[in-house]
Amino acid sequence: MKLTLKAKKPLVSNTKSFVFKPEKNINWTAGQYLIYSLSHKSQDLRGKMRFFTISSSPFQKHITITTKIIKTASSFKRALDNLKIEDQIEAKGPDGDFVIDNPKKHFVFIAGGIGITPFISIIRQLNFEKKPINVNLLYANKTNAVLFKKELDGIAWEHKEFKINYYISPKRIDENALAEFIKNKKTVFYISGPDPMVDGITKLLFDLGISEENIKQDYFSGYKKI
Repeated sequence: MKLTLKAKKPLVSNTKSFVFKPEKNINWTAGQYLIYSLSHKSQDLRGKMRFFTISSSPFQKHITITTKIIKTASSFKRALDNLKIEDQIEAKGPDGDFVIDNPKKHFVFIAGGIGITPFISIIRQLNFEKKPINVNLLYANKTNAVLFKKELDGIAWEHKEFKINYYISPKRIDENALAEFIKNKKTVFYISGPDPMVDGITKLLFDLGISEENIKQDYFSGYKKI
């Protein structure tokens, strides 16, 4: 399907959102991704296709990619950043199981940097549907320029059951940060961020006795550890 670029929104710390209108209505679940295809000159070894989480929420109808655009960005991201309003790209999907099946469960969302994108989609959708947000969000970032912080804090103010803890480098999400959540064996842990961070937190949860069935992961390759 074709997606038409409608807006480019600079956010914090070299991060931008690219807002697209799909040529037809797309049904997806918050937390899923699309596979995007963008032909461009001087393609790197990864070619013209990329996976990006949909950072917008289903009720918003449009499709948003939120990603970092830096000087050493891939050829795909540079081509994405060079798109003009009304330019089009191709996409396939949606796909992915990084979604919540029962909002009545208790969740711990663990985000590293740009890994917040599936979580903001999920949290925003729950808020729109006026459902409880039974979530503890542990959000690690290198600097105080925290993506979506104002929106997250606003939702947390409305939903007292939704708790947020920010971990700004050098502060890290460690065993002490997770200790209070491992007592409830029914808690489900979702981890999203750079590969080293996701692997590190997963190992830590295993060491703390959390079963594999209670852990879900979403890897953001190409980003350094938070």
